[in-house]
Amino acid sequence: MFDPRDPYERYYWHYESRRPLTVAQIIALRSVDVETAALIWLVLEQGVSLTIAGPADPTAGVGKTTTLNALLQFLPEGTALAYMSGMYENFAFTRSPDIDPTTTYALCNEVSDHLPIYMWGRVARRYLSLPVQGYRIATSVHADTVNDVISMYHRDLRVDADNVRRLGLVVNIGLVGRVYPPRRRWLTTHFIQPEADPKHPNAIVPVPLSLWNNVDDTFEHADQAILDDLARWLNIPCQKFPLALKRRVDCLKELSQGTGAGADEMYEAIEDLRAQEKKLLP
Repeated sequence: MFDPRDPYERYYWHYESRRPLTVAQIIALRSVDVETAALIWLVLEQGVSLTIAGPADPTAGVGKTTTLNALLQFLPEGTALAYMSGMYENFAFTRSPDIDPTTTYALCNEVSDHLPIYMWGRVARRYLSLPVQGYRIATSVHADTVNDVISMYHRDLRVDADNVRRLGLVVNIGLVGRVYPPRRRWLTTHFIQPEADPKHPNAIVPVPLSLWNNVDDTFEHADQAILDDLARWLNIPCQKFPLALKRRVDCLKELSQGTGAGADEMYEAIEDLRAQEKKLLP
């Protein structure tokens, strides 16, 4: 059975990539910009679920595993990871009195029917419903757009609308251009609106936070109205949200200089920023 403590097994079960990268290094490669990464950092720090989506036509090396692992550095302080065992998962960890759901992320290498080490069908449906119990999830899927992700979860896997609305961030990545080596971009970042529309109770609404512009290879960001809604959904006071976001933008600008900071330097910078913010608390 899968032992996540073993580096070889993590690689065999597709939990680690051949070339791990930090978010700072990904920014340095221009796959994403500082502002988008900083907003994702701030959102993940509030303890929301995460889906990384890559092309529906499986493309080796698109970067789903690399992206997912890089973003795990932004999870809330004190977070525990529960590694899933694909179609063999029995969710025994949910019955352990030693595990606090509110501080635990259930990490799944991929939701798909491609391999038994991934999750699909009844097992995937139960996995995607873990947020009802207070857990968060972090996983990857094959889907070209955020609407494809939602359709997979809601229609193919029959996860009800209320549960899909608990699944937080969806980042779609892909390969762009016609030159070699391929350029990777975080094409879109969406936050699934957690509130149901009384007039359309079954609607699942993805709110755009960042969109890649293929014309000039830049990123377009959410306007203030969306950021205000996001702050409310995350229970961050509106007056504190822009300051917290700016601190993360400034931090990532420094970390992404040159080829970008490695994992240890990233962890140290994240810890330092959080320590500074604790001092600012009244």
